[in-house]
Amino acid sequence: MLDRGSAVFYNISIMKDTAALDGYQASKDSALVRLIGTVDELNSHLGLVKTLLPDEETRQFLEQVQKTLMKVMSHAFDAGNERYLLNEDDVACLRNETGRLSAALPKLTGFVLPGHNTTEAHIHIARTVARRAERCFAAVSGNQPLCEYAGAYLNKLSDYLFALSLENKAA
Repeated sequence: MLDRGSAVFYNISIMKDTAALDGYQASKDSALVRLIGTVDELNSHLGLVKTLLPDEETRQFLEQVQKTLMKVMSHAFDAGNERYLLNEDDVACLRNETGRLSAALPKLTGFVLPGHNTTEAHIHIARTVARRAERCFAAVSGNQPLCEYAGAYLNKLSDYLFALSLENKAA
């Protein structure tokens, strides 16, 4: 067991609950903790995708997405703290990048079956986790007020990842 002087420590007394940034205690099976865990999982998948992409510009964009997802998690745990709020610019950035990618893609004529290559398959996994995160966000926002732009960001993130997967389908 690590001591409290370490960067990470283990405390057996918090096995059933977890504490939010504002001190709020949440059950580990609550909608809030599921949201945080799902966004964390999404962030990890994006980290993997980032390592698979050859394009530095896209890797940098994904890193910014990861940082924004950290804000989404912080906002969910501390909704009253304005420094964690997303805004229309955050959503517009995703929307614009999705548009840029989509403009260069051929028109879809049917369903997309993931698995053309490792990178594309991992992007699809991240996309589906983003969709789950959006559903978790909706469940939490039904019980506590959350920034509407954070939910919109998760929605647009799955669109962006779909476009990115198509761009990487032939790679």
